[in-house]
Amino acid sequence: MRLAAFALLLVLVPASAETAAQRLTGTIESYAAPVLTVKTAKGSVAITLAPEARIVANEKALFASIKQGDFIASTAAARKDGRLVAKEVRLFPAALRGLGEGQYPHDDASLTNATVTSVVAVPHAKGGVLKLSFHGSTPGPNGMCSGHAPAPGVGPCSGDAEIVVTPKTTVTTWLLGDATWLQIGKAVSLFAVTDASGKLSSPGVLVEHNGVKPVP
Repeated sequence: MRLAAFALLLVLVPASAETAAQRLTGTIESYAAPVLTVKTAKGSVAITLAPEARIVANEKALFASIKQGDFIASTAAARKDGRLVAKEVRLFPAALRGLGEGQYPHDDASLTNATVTSVVAVPHAKGGVLKLSFHGSTPGPNGMCSGHAPAPGVGPCSGDAEIVVTPKTTVTTWLLGDATWLQIGKAVSLFAVTDASGKLSSPGVLVEHNGVKPVP
């Protein structure tokens, strides 16, 4: 579950650079646009943020806040009966609709980034069932669809999924911020790639905000 947020940040990295991307975590030492300096376990690292870099933070949410039409990401594992049970559900703001759309393996689970088509709440419980729809890149047998959609809402196949959300499922929402959130001492997580000159750059940062830190 902890790697789900990193998987989503990796989606921001161009496909051609994904294999060379490195994950960085630490605290902010300084920010002088566009260079963010992060103190990591191995020392200070300077990263140039892209002009349109996403500055994102986590905020706790409730299952009851999820509604039809929302775009979410869910990390889920299959039960013995084959049903997917969510370890984590993350709601996206409208500006990030379509981020990483599709369904694909993630560690020992699956990651589904999709639009909510139905919410069925279980009375007196903090959970229920989410029905989802998504586009992907790889058509399969019996109408199956997997992989990243080439663009939000576009792809050679489309699929559906049903995710069970339990009281143990972590539900959060991503907040879009700006450079004012990049304050000295705040914890950050990001993916960076090395350009031809040897400098690191990144298309997005997950940053501590309102006391909620990014995953380690």
